[in-house]
Formats: sequence, structure tokens, C-alpha cells
Amino acid sequence: MIYSLEGKTALVTGGARRIGREIALILARHGADIVIHYGKSVALAEQTAQDIRQIGRRVALLQADLTYWSQAEQLGIQAIAAFGSIDILVNNAASFVKAQYPNVTEAAFDEAFNINLKAPFVLGQVIAKHMIERRSPPLTNSSSHYGNIINITDESAFRAFKSFSAHSVAKAALLALTRVQAVTLGPHVRVNAICPGVVLKPDTQSEANWNAYRNLNPLQALGSAEQVAEAVLFLVAGPQFVNGDCLMLDGGEFWMEK
Repeated sequence: MIYSLEGKTALVTGGARRIGREIALILARHGADIVIHYGKSVALAEQTAQDIRQIGRRVALLQADLTYWSQAEQLGIQAIAAFGSIDILVNNAASFVKAQYPNVTEAAFDEAFNINLKAPFVLGQVIAKHMIERRSPPLTNSSSHYGNIINITDESAFRAFKSFSAHSVAKAALLALTRVQAVTLGPHVRVNAICPGVVLKPDTQSEANWNAYRNLNPLQALGSAEQVAEAVLFLVAGPQFVNGDCLMLDGGEFWMEK
């Protein structure tokens, strides 16, 4: 299947680096203009923007601290204004707060929930309202009539991560938000989630320990940021009857006996 996003505009939060960068690049390669949100990674955001321009697509950079409701709201407004519309919202920005449940502080709880849940909640409100207003005429079977929201969660939405308790609860809530959005925002907006497994090596982990995960996977493989980006493209431009779903991207590891 040939995916075309010609004439579409996408907002990717946390789009300067790692998974967000790959999502922004693949959407641009398939024809979309890109609004990149970044928090502190100014140089990386500028590099990603330059790479998108070389692809031949328009790009805008917007900075926002997504721990604040007001800044998330303004990001949505500014993203729409950048090119006049947003057709695709990818809520990729995330925090990964490490703390077991008895030791979670208010600050750690707020960090986990503000970025992983509150920001997608607010941005979804702003962007979806815009999408619905743009698509007020009757729908046809053409995919061009659908706005798309993709929420990036992870396996902690289904399985408790003992050492990342607040993170796990926030990601589970993000999955619940995905389903609420899906049944609320139709017929003009489709909403889905992606649940990556082991795809990016933490900076603190050795190559040997990282590669050991290979042997624990049914496919004897590790995922990649590029594969997460491919999943985003599939959900945005692929079968248009997919709504409220969560695509597991872990090589089947979730279903293994523990």
C-alpha cells in the first residue's frame, strides 16, 4: 500500500529527538508538513527541522513546557496557526519517572501525569475542536475527511511497572483517554494508541544488557524508533475503520508466560 499524506499537516510533540524525530521524518517523507514541538532540545529540534526541509516539506518549531495546562493549550493554538490547520496530532512527548509506589512524591506524581496524561488531554481538546470544525460537512468514505490523533503509550498501560508506578498509572490513564476520545470525537476524528515494547536503549544501560533482551522476545529481535514511526503512519493513512485501538509493538513479548 502506498501511503500519501500530501496536503496534510501534523503536530508531533517531543518531535526533536528519538521516537518523536522518526515520527516527524516519516510523516514528512509521505507528504505532510510538520509542526515540531520541543521542550529543551533546541539544537536537536533545529536539526530535525533542517532534515524535514531537505525532504521538501514545510516545518515549524514550537517550544512549550507541557507540564503546564496553559502552555499545552497555547501549543495547540499556535500549531494550528502555523500552517492554518492540523490534520494529525501525535502525542509522543513523555516522562519516565522512576519510583516505587511507597516512595512517590507529589512532585514525581505531577511530573508523570502532567506530561503523560494532562498534555495529551489538553492538546486533544484544542486540536480535535479544530478538526471537527473543519470537517463539519457530511462525511464521505474518503480518508481526507478524518482528523487523526495518535497517543503513544507503552506496556505499562497493561502491566504494572513496579519501579515506575506513577508512570504506569499515567500511561494506563492515557489508554483510557484514547478510548474516551475515540467514542466522543467521531465521526470526524479517529483516535488510536501505540504501545511500544523494548525499542530504545536507555542511556544508562550497557550494550550487553540491552542486547540480552533479544533472547527474551518471541521474534528474537528488538524494536526501533523507526518501527514506531511506521506504526504511526499505518494508523494515520491505513485502514480507516481502525478507531479506539491500541497497536502492540513488542514482537509478541507481552503475551509470553512470565
